[in-house]
Amino acid sequence: MKRNTLLILLVVAAGLVLVLNPLQFLHRGGPGRASAPAAVVGPLASWAESAWQSPEDYVLAAFSGHDLVLLGEMFKIRQNVMLVHDLIPRLYAAGIRDLGVEYALSDDQPRIDALLTAPSWDEAAARAITFDWLVTWGYQEYVDLYHAAWEVNHRRPAGAPPFRIVGLNVRVHWDALQQQKDLADPSVVARLYADGLPEVHMADVIDRELTRAGRKALIFCGTQHVFTRYRSRAYEKNANDRKLADVRRMGAIVYDRIGSRVFSISLHAPWPDPAQPDGLTWAAGGAIDGMISALPADKQSGGWSTAGTPLGALPLAGSAYSEAGAETLADLFDGYVIQGPLSLYATVTPIPGFIGPADAARAGREYPGVKPGVPPTAAQLNQAISDDLVSLSRALTPFR
Repeated sequence: MKRNTLLILLVVAAGLVLVLNPLQFLHRGGPGRASAPAAVVGPLASWAESAWQSPEDYVLAAFSGHDLVLLGEMFKIRQNVMLVHDLIPRLYAAGIRDLGVEYALSDDQPRIDALLTAPSWDEAAARAITFDWLVTWGYQEYVDLYHAAWEVNHRRPAGAPPFRIVGLNVRVHWDALQQQKDLADPSVVARLYADGLPEVHMADVIDRELTRAGRKALIFCGTQHVFTRYRSRAYEKNANDRKLADVRRMGAIVYDRIGSRVFSISLHAPWPDPAQPDGLTWAAGGAIDGMISALPADKQSGGWSTAGTPLGALPLAGSAYSEAGAETLADLFDGYVIQGPLSLYATVTPIPGFIGPADAARAGREYPGVKPGVPPTAAQLNQAISDDLVSLSRALTPFR
């Protein structure tokens, strides 16, 4: 099988495949350079400098008055995962002992708990838990989140409660998906989601493991899951077409249950825009990146709230987020975290040999996309994992 064929399959990722076009970012072309009027950028940067908090301090401060903080990312950006990595010991010190992640199955919770409280670190077990969620998620930084939690537990005082990573997701039966046309067949979609819809399942796990237990938690997941009040018409149309039982995102389900006790934060990244050849555009028309450039170097990473602020007032026009009922950034998220200029953003690190020869058959069956005619080898699958990061890096090139 050709390498590019595997790459095309790889990007049909879990949680996106039924409602978005994850292949669009591979198209060449771009949105041009960011540009925003100086009359907008100047006052925005002045306000941002005066209201500045570090990303870590901002996320921790969001727990004041809120039980759940949803932190949404553009997948596979190293800075995003490292922020959560660095937050784990600080969360524990602040009395917040739970991190919910999209990147693990709730069925694997006993394995996760055992891993994080074991007397010695078990890298293979951490990778196996990740593989069980998604066979192509072979990225070191995500696995390292478990190690950061293990280190906190390894150092905690005797008798102190452990830090937990809570797996939120549900198994998707990717073996049911054989051809691209299957995505339009509700009966195939039903088989894919035989164990439950990921959005609903994640919200239910949060309710069962965290909310009803009275526990505060940081929830780390893809940006599309953290929408609380915002409802995407495109997502809901696709979900309805595929006869899904619930068309809400995880964040909206949680918000409908606990209201303002949940706080949503987006990590800065390009925004989706189907009008662009590569499907991405500058956030808020480039105003946010203009603000970053205008800030002092030591303030170019930070966190800011959106309600009643100049940042939150930035318009959504020119992006896929611009829909009826959503006009400004504050309509999307409660907070916004920036980790420096996009030119500095890097992808995560592929794990060499993440899929071993003994795992190749399962990985081929559970590949998150349409299946090739000939089962791929472990070497081909591992190469595809690496190639996906190359494609992501290329997609970010116009924003550097």
